[in-house]
Amino acid sequence: MSNNSFLQVGDLVGVHGLKGALIVYSHTRPANAVAGYSCWRVGKTAESAKEYSVKRCWQHGKRMLVELDGVTDCNQAETLKGLKVWISASQVETEDDEYLWEDLIECVVIRQADESLLGTVIALEEYGAQDNLLVETMDDAEVAGEWLIPFTEEIIVGVDLDEGIIVVNMPDGMDVCFTPKF
Repeated sequence: MSNNSFLQVGDLVGVHGLKGALIVYSHTRPANAVAGYSCWRVGKTAESAKEYSVKRCWQHGKRMLVELDGVTDCNQAETLKGLKVWISASQVETEDDEYLWEDLIECVVIRQADESLLGTVIALEEYGAQDNLLVETMDDAEVAGEWLIPFTEEIIVGVDLDEGIIVVNMPDGMDVCFTPKF
């Protein structure tokens, strides 16, 4: 991923109080990790977003609240409600065995056993226990459909972001993770 790209880390979903605090729906894990970024871009798209310094960001019950520099009352905050929160991808640090979801999108997925092509990652989904790759079969597949593949150490054998390839070990019974499209 280019250092000039941006990642969506949240949505501004509401206003809290009279002093212009905003309610943030965080896309980070854990949710309060969104507080670790001191400069946010707020807008419908990253390109059209306006930069704000974060004065304060904290957890309040089950939700995250933020005070942005220059937003001093609920009327100003109301104008930001419904917008997205973006940060520069260069602000995100990952370990060698960690990947940004955005980097995995469009990678091809290959079965380790027979080196067959399962398809292309079109999304990642989280269902509590682990993240899952949503893989769409290629246009010329014998049976068109989607795979929902757990992103776990047991299944994911290798990830090569430079080549855009994810190699998976598909143990017996993984066929239930396939949904055909008719």
